[in-house]
Amino acid sequence: MGAAPEKDLQLHDARIEESAEDLYENAPCGYLSMLLDGTIIKVNQTFLNWTGYQREELLTGKRFQELLAIGSKLFYETHYAPLLRMQGFVNEINFELVRKDHQKIPVLLNTLQRRDAAGNPLSNRTTVFNISERKKYEQELLLARKKAEQATQAKADFLSMISHEIRTPMNAIVGIANLLRETSLSSEQQEYVRILSFSSENLLNLLNDILDFSKIEAGKMTLEERSFDIRQLIYNIVYSLGVKAEEKGLKVQVDVDERVPACLLGDPIKLGQILTNLLSNAIKFTERGGVTVALRVQELFPDAASLEFRVTDTGIGISEDRLGPIFEEFTQASYEINMKYGGTGLGLAINRKLLELYGSKMSVESTPGAGSSFSFDLRLKIGQEARQPDGPVEGVPDEQTLRGVKVLVAEDNEVNVFVIERLLRRWGVELEVVANGHQAVEKVTANAYDLVLMDLQMPEQDGYDATRKIRSLPEERFQRLPILALTASSRLGMEDRLEQAGFTGFVGKPFKLEELFAKIARHTSRSMPIERRRHPAREQAQEVSGSVTLSRSVNLKGFRMLTAGDPEGLVELLSITLSLCEHYKQEFQDALEAGSLKQFEFHTHKIKMTLELLQAHELRAALKEGKALLSEQEGDPARIQSVGQVIQRELDAIIDGLKMELRKG
Repeated sequence: MGAAPEKDLQLHDARIEESAEDLYENAPCGYLSMLLDGTIIKVNQTFLNWTGYQREELLTGKRFQELLAIGSKLFYETHYAPLLRMQGFVNEINFELVRKDHQKIPVLLNTLQRRDAAGNPLSNRTTVFNISERKKYEQELLLARKKAEQATQAKADFLSMISHEIRTPMNAIVGIANLLRETSLSSEQQEYVRILSFSSENLLNLLNDILDFSKIEAGKMTLEERSFDIRQLIYNIVYSLGVKAEEKGLKVQVDVDERVPACLLGDPIKLGQILTNLLSNAIKFTERGGVTVALRVQELFPDAASLEFRVTDTGIGISEDRLGPIFEEFTQASYEINMKYGGTGLGLAINRKLLELYGSKMSVESTPGAGSSFSFDLRLKIGQEARQPDGPVEGVPDEQTLRGVKVLVAEDNEVNVFVIERLLRRWGVELEVVANGHQAVEKVTANAYDLVLMDLQMPEQDGYDATRKIRSLPEERFQRLPILALTASSRLGMEDRLEQAGFTGFVGKPFKLEELFAKIARHTSRSMPIERRRHPAREQAQEVSGSVTLSRSVNLKGFRMLTAGDPEGLVELLSITLSLCEHYKQEFQDALEAGSLKQFEFHTHKIKMTLELLQAHELRAALKEGKALLSEQEGDPARIQSVGQVIQRELDAIIDGLKMELRKG
C-alpha cells in the first residue's frame, strides 16, 4: 500500500521536470547560458531554430559574439560587455545575429550575470527576442510616414501653384476695381464696382484660409515676438469689420480692461488673425442684436500679463453636440448653415492650431438661438514701448509722404504694370519700369533708387537671380537698397527663400493700397509725416479725450469707448470718419438728384454705425425723411431739395467738428 504514493510522487516530479525542460527548449524566446568570455555552454531549441545551427556546433567552444554582424560585434565589445561587468545586467540591447546561412536576424537581448556568495561573477544568462516582425512593422511605418510627407509636400506644391495661378488674375481684378473707384461713375456703376470688390475680397479670403491651414499643417507657421499696442490692434480689427456689422444693423462693442498694459510682446499678426476670425464669424452668424469684444486681465506679473480674450454675439448659436466638431477643419455647425452663410469651415480650425503655438486653446459656450461666446487665454510679456506696426497703416495716408521717392519696378505683366504705375504716380513716386531681371540689374547699377519692387517670375532672369546679383555687387549701397518681392505665390517656406536671395520683404498680389503704401513708406524712411501727425496726440491726449462735443448734435463718447482711451486710435478714427463723411456728402446728393432710393438706402445703411457712434440725431432724422420722400411714387422736388440741404448742412457740421479736433491733435 505504501509503495503506490511514492510511485505517484516520482511520476509527478518527472512530469514537472519534463514540463520545465520542454518550456525551456520550446519557449517563444531564445535562452543561452555563457561563460564570462561569451563561450556558449547551454542553448535552447528556439535559438537553434532561428540560427540554423546544431546544438553540438554551438557547444564546442563557440562564443556568442562570433554569431554577431560586424557592427553588432563592435558594439558588444565597446558597450555591452563593459556595461555588463559594471552593473551586472543589461536590458533592451539591439543586435544583429548572423544565421548559419549568412542571413541576418534583428534581436533584442536581456542579460543577467550570475554571481557567487562573495559577489564574484560566474556566468551570464541571456534572453533573446526575435524582433524581425517588429523591424518589418517599423519599416512599414517609416515608409508610410515618408509617403504621407510626400503627399503633404505634393499638396503644398499644388496649393502654391494654384495660388499663383489664381492670384495673378485676381491682382488685376482687385487692382482695376480699386482704380475704377477713383473715377467718375454713375450710381449703378458704383454698385457694380462695390459687388466686384466684395466678391474678389471673399475669394481672396477663401484662398488665404486654405493656404494658411496648409502652412500650419506643414509645420511652417512660427510665432514672432515684437512690441505692439493691443488696444490699437483690437480697434483696427473692429473698425475694418464695422461695415459688415453696419450693413446688418448690428452694434459692435469693445470692452477693454483698464489694467491691460499699453505695450505687449507677441505676434500681433497671428493674434489679429485669431480675433478677426472670431469677430467675422460673430458678425456673419448674427442677424439681430450685437457683438462684444472683451479683453480682461486675469493676473499681472512684473514682466507679463495673463489675459482673457472673449468674443460674444447674440447670433444663431450652436447645439451642444456640435461644439466639439466645429474646431475641426472643413466643418461647420450644420449643413443648413453652410448653405445659408457659406465659408470653408477653416476659420476655427486655424484658430485652434494658432493657439496651440501659444500653448493655449479655445473655449466656447453657446445656446442655440441665443448666441455664442468664444474665449481663450494668453500670457504675454510686457513691452517697453510699442513700435510702429509692420502691417498696413490704417486710415487715410498722406499721399504727399511718398512724393519724390524713386522706385524701380521689375514686372513683365502689363496689367500689373498698369495698376502699379497708376498707384505710384498718384502718390507722386518717380518710377521706372523694366520687364526682366537682367534689365533690373542694369538699371540698379546705373541709377540711384530708393526702393525696388521686384516680380519673382520674369523671362530671361527671374527676381531671385536678379536680387542675388544686386546683393553681390561690391558697393555698399547695393546691400542697403530695399528690394521688395512682388509675388502672387504663397509657397510654403517662401519667406526663407526670399531671405536667402536677399529680399528685404515682400508684397503679396493682389496687394491692398494701404499695405503697398505703408511698406514703401517704411522702407524708404518716409513714414515720419504720418507719425508726426499721430505723435502730438500722445502729447495732448488729455485735450483730445477731454474734448467731447463736436457740434450741437454730435459727440465723441462713442469714439472714446471704441478706442478704449487710446489717444492715437482716437485721432486715427477721426481721420477715417472725416474722409468717409466727405465722401458721403456727394453720394447722398447724387442719390437725391437721381431719385435713386436704392443708392440712398445703400449709403444710409453704410453710415449707420458712424451716426450711432457720433450720436448724430439730426442727420439720422434727415436721412429717414429723405428715404421716406424717395419711397413715394411722386416725390415732392421742393421737399427733396430741402432735406438734401439739411443733410449737407449736418454733414458739414460733422466735418468741421472733426477737422477742429484733428487740428488740436
